[in-house]
Amino acid sequence: MKRTNLLLGLACGTLALAVTVQAAPIVPTYTTFGTLSGATFGGSGIPNNAVAIWTSSDGTVTLGLTAHQRYSNPPVGNNGAGDFYAVKGGDIYSGIHANPAYARWNFGWYALNTGSNYYRVDLLYDLDPAAGTEQSAHLVLSNFLPPDSTPYQNSWNLGMSSLFGGSFNPNVSGEYTLALILRDYQSGQELGRTAIRVNVVPEAGATVGLLGLGLAGLTLLRRRF
Repeated sequence: MKRTNLLLGLACGTLALAVTVQAAPIVPTYTTFGTLSGATFGGSGIPNNAVAIWTSSDGTVTLGLTAHQRYSNPPVGNNGAGDFYAVKGGDIYSGIHANPAYARWNFGWYALNTGSNYYRVDLLYDLDPAAGTEQSAHLVLSNFLPPDSTPYQNSWNLGMSSLFGGSFNPNVSGEYTLALILRDYQSGQELGRTAIRVNVVPEAGATVGLLGLGLAGLTLLRRRF
């Protein structure tokens, strides 16, 4: 059974646990960058070969973050090191799923805990297109991560007002950073994280930049449910 409910409860209320908020910007962070086998991000046809993956030292917890095109929108490229490159603009290309308030790209998250301990996981997301947004300025969705042999995962869009607070404009070029952080359930101490940066550029700039840099992830696969 697909598990997608890990962070949804936070649309209604965030766990009131103390967190040490860092003042530094979020930068791409991972144990490995590449294929996360078995990850579907809640759909079908979503690439899982360009994922920022963090794995705990005992191998029981895996976190993953990626960015990918939304349905039939332009492909999202990456530099193989946690930076993604997407085209700005609202989604007008996805047929019955089109929504001009949505970005043309989605981000996918993944969390798996096969051990015996309970944890907390925080998703930090950035709605400010300015570069170098500090971690303290990110919004947070959080919930507990229980032992479970089935991963929690989904693909979301920053334009989903039912899930995300704040204001998002998909028609602005800029930089958005996201982090998935594992914390001790009792103390809130950070135990590990994965993080990515999505660079949103005009379509012409994205085409030239992606071809010139030879970035990975140029797939024409459409996201389907």
